[in-house]
Amino acid sequence: MDHIVVIKGGRLIDGNGGPPLDNSLVWIKNQAIEVVGRAESTRFPKEAEVVDGTGLTVMPGLIDAHVHLIGIKSMNPLTWVIEPPGLRGMRSVMDVWRLIDCGFTTVRDCANPNSFYLKGAIEEGSIIGPRIVCCGAMITQTGGHGDVAHFLPVEWLHHRGIARIADGVDECRKAAREQLREGADFLKLSSTGGVMSEKDLPTSSQYSMEEIRAIVDEARNVGIKTASHAQGTRGIKNALLAGVDTIEHGFYLDDDAIEMMVKQGSFLTPTLSIVEAIVTKGARAGVPEVSLKKARSVQEAQHRSFEKACKAGVRIACGTDYLSDPFMGPMGENAIELELMVKAGRSPMDVIVSATKVNAEALGLDSKLGTLEPGKLADLIVVRGDPSKNISLLRDRANVVSIYKGGIKMPRLP
Repeated sequence: MDHIVVIKGGRLIDGNGGPPLDNSLVWIKNQAIEVVGRAESTRFPKEAEVVDGTGLTVMPGLIDAHVHLIGIKSMNPLTWVIEPPGLRGMRSVMDVWRLIDCGFTTVRDCANPNSFYLKGAIEEGSIIGPRIVCCGAMITQTGGHGDVAHFLPVEWLHHRGIARIADGVDECRKAAREQLREGADFLKLSSTGGVMSEKDLPTSSQYSMEEIRAIVDEARNVGIKTASHAQGTRGIKNALLAGVDTIEHGFYLDDDAIEMMVKQGSFLTPTLSIVEAIVTKGARAGVPEVSLKKARSVQEAQHRSFEKACKAGVRIACGTDYLSDPFMGPMGENAIELELMVKAGRSPMDVIVSATKVNAEALGLDSKLGTLEPGKLADLIVVRGDPSKNISLLRDRANVVSIYKGGIKMPRLP
């Protein structure tokens, strides 16, 4: 027998950016959305389970397009390598429950070999969590952004880190194929230095065009997307010219890079949250002093690039870059990215669209997720208040009344 749930009488935000629809009806049949409409004009089967949505908002499940489910307890990169991966994986079991419990029904893990196992455990029903889109290890050059602790043996980073070091076209191609062999849903590389890496700078360009193109080609051969950690201008442009789909961070966007993104339909994931967290909380979370200085130096440029990209019409994805550190970037507080985007000048509805519809497009899942429309998977949340007027409502899990993933109501954290 079909499992039918009807959420009736709520305020509907469908993810497409239009005004909310009052007194709505969302009809879920098994895993998918059957009907979306007005409650007073839609008839539904008598056997349906009816949920009263009066005074509540029904909206698509949120998507975080940039997380790292690596189960760390310190932001000192040394611990990311020396702690056993199994221990970090066990910690992540609660992180994924925290994520879905605050309304994030899908996340993209942007560098973490353990995410394959988390994804499998969630899909088989052994643990509770969101849909996970995995890339496996980030592909980075020797001494690059993913090579976080240069004084350690390279073998440690391969077996315990979150990156695969590869140099030269052939090795980059092999590294890409290794991630695909593990089941990667997309590929991620690093085309610049970064804030948390040991010796490089966010402005440093990494990987040649030929190396980047080799990784992009391998992704395109199997029909998946690519993302690049790209903060400095030259590395951003190299990634775009090589065909990378999403630019992660994009701190130093110039007019040419923005024009390229608009023409190519590329996505920018600005990750305002992580820089804000490093600047304000990083010292007590174990962030090395060199990284604190780099974060302070890039924050103004990050906000300026974000503002310019928004005005130019770049497609803005929404991701925190949280790493599950309990002091600085705890899973479950990911809606802060939406709030920071609104503080930076975007409207609440625009930000909701970024965190739902645009994120689904960036992940290549827009045929299934991101909006509440007939035929799409029933990933949705029911919340108190109207987030299209007050985005901060989404930061408090107490306002998330219920979460549905694939039509199933998710168990809540105690």
